[in-house]
Amino acid sequence: MPSRETDTPMTDAQREEIKRLCHEAEIPDKSGELYTQQTAQALIEDLREKASTVRRGQPSVHRHQ
Repeated sequence: MPSRETDTPMTDAQREEIKRLCHEAEIPDKSGELYTQQTAQALIEDLREKASTVRRGQPSVHRHQ
């Protein structure tokens, strides 16, 4: 059992959202990675921005963390 809430593994819903957004953003699928719920949510927000950029026909911008 995780020791803190931040150690909780991502949910299946988050995994599916990451998979869908990676496809929309035209980047390699990252849904197979092991993320915490908190990290997965941050990734989802980043992927939503990238996917919306691709939908508008603009080149995607890669941010380095």
